[in-house]
Amino acid sequence: MKDYLKLIRIPNLIFIIAVQLFIYFAVILPIVGGSGFIVRLPYWVLASLVAATMLIAAGGYVINDYFDVKIDRMNRPERVIIANSIDKKDAMQIYMILTIAGVGIGVAAAVALKSFTIAFIYIIVAGLMWFYSSSYKRMLIVGNLMVALMSALVPMIPAFAAKVQMCKDFGEMFLQTPIVPTIYTMCCGFGLFAFIVMFIIEIIKDMRDEYGDREMECHTIPVVWGFTTAKIIITVLAAILLGLSILAALKVPFVNTCISPLVHLNYSIVYVLIAIFVPIGFMLYSVWNSSCKSYSNALYAARTALLLGAAYSLFFYYLLTH
Repeated sequence: MKDYLKLIRIPNLIFIIAVQLFIYFAVILPIVGGSGFIVRLPYWVLASLVAATMLIAAGGYVINDYFDVKIDRMNRPERVIIANSIDKKDAMQIYMILTIAGVGIGVAAAVALKSFTIAFIYIIVAGLMWFYSSSYKRMLIVGNLMVALMSALVPMIPAFAAKVQMCKDFGEMFLQTPIVPTIYTMCCGFGLFAFIVMFIIEIIKDMRDEYGDREMECHTIPVVWGFTTAKIIITVLAAILLGLSILAALKVPFVNTCISPLVHLNYSIVYVLIAIFVPIGFMLYSVWNSSCKSYSNALYAARTALLLGAAYSLFFYYLLTH
């Protein structure tokens, strides 16, 4: 059972669940409630959307490991599960069960909402998971972009669902209010943050796994362009991420006095400086420190930034309610 739980990446799945619930309850509901409206999205629909996302992601982890057995045996032999403790045939069956269940539940929820967009997302993402694992991840940049894009969709699904439900409840005229653009702006902000951080994480993983990728003729950035170029790309992406984070924080209209009466700081900027700049700075230091251990440290730092970026939704809720 322990190996099965490792195979589907339980901590990652918990994070996905948390992100979607935080986005819905800590961002969408307060924004809508502050305007005098109520989102009447049935909880069973929300639970179905979250479950579908989780199941498809779990299936994606399984099929990724299924196709990466040879590469993982070169890079991280101690972590290989498929073909060791779990048979490849069983792994394929697990992938099919998880993916079919995820797509089925997601499409059923989309039908209940009468949303073609949500149904399309689940079907397409499930297909992309297969093609990414079987071939796209070995293509230059394509695989990195696909993972980043699929990660960006996680916080967007609750926004799509809420918008459809509110249009059903209040009519198409509801779209003329600033509520939907505000929700989409916030959720797109979280999505863009996830996109950039996941892009960085994928490049760092490619640097860590360069030996096996080169042996298996994978065209990753470190293999094709070298480690120095990969580090420069990570640095540029990190700079863009930090710049956009500051700009986003400035847009949150909650300015309070802190540190001293003479210094007026936006609490969101304080959050960004502490929760985002620190782990990203440590990540850059680790990346340029060139060693296998430093790449592991860089991954931990980038994932910490991703976690704290998602946690900003709770901070946003605090700002709205105090």
